[in-house]
Amino acid sequence: MPKVPSARRVRPQNSTEQRQARADRIRQQGNEMTFRCKRCEEKNLRCFVDTATGRCAGCISVKAECSLFVSEEEWEKVEADKRQKRLALLRAEAEVARLRLEVAETEALERSYADRDHAILSLQDRAKEQAEGSSAPGTGLPLVEPSLSGPSTDLGWLQADSSGSLSLDYFLSLEDPVLSSLDAACDTLVLDRFDHILVVLEFDVFC
Repeated sequence: MPKVPSARRVRPQNSTEQRQARADRIRQQGNEMTFRCKRCEEKNLRCFVDTATGRCAGCISVKAECSLFVSEEEWEKVEADKRQKRLALLRAEAEVARLRLEVAETEALERSYADRDHAILSLQDRAKEQAEGSSAPGTGLPLVEPSLSGPSTDLGWLQADSSGSLSLDYFLSLEDPVLSSLDAACDTLVLDRFDHILVVLEFDVFC
């Protein structure tokens, strides 16, 4: 009876060979990423991603952790950092709003001070204008010129004669203790006294 040839047994692949074959298939698909995982970046390898698992061929071939997908730990870290920064932003906005309110209150107080000073200055200007108007020429009391008195300033006797000559009788009529005791008939004494009076009158006129 002829022998029937036995079927050739296929040697099963180990896990390493399976991973390598899978990596080869992923490379053949050609889904190369524009960025690389940490391992491919360190090894300077081309990073082909497996769309089914999200891991690259290089990491699959050596059974390494692939960092193409962001880990949950990194996501949580980013989310916590974002929450902290948003809270800081809200606090800063609240502080800015508080400072804006304080600035507005200060400006309002400044305007009230300016209005008060302006009112006082306007009142002072009006009072000054009224004072200047009341002291203007023609509006006050008339000026009274002092009267000139005394025998030295009385020049009425100069109007007795328009030609400037004086009457002898006018000078003889003046009361004088010396003339009253002398004889009126003495011409020489009268003439001397007349000359004395003329000298005195001329002195008063020129002084």
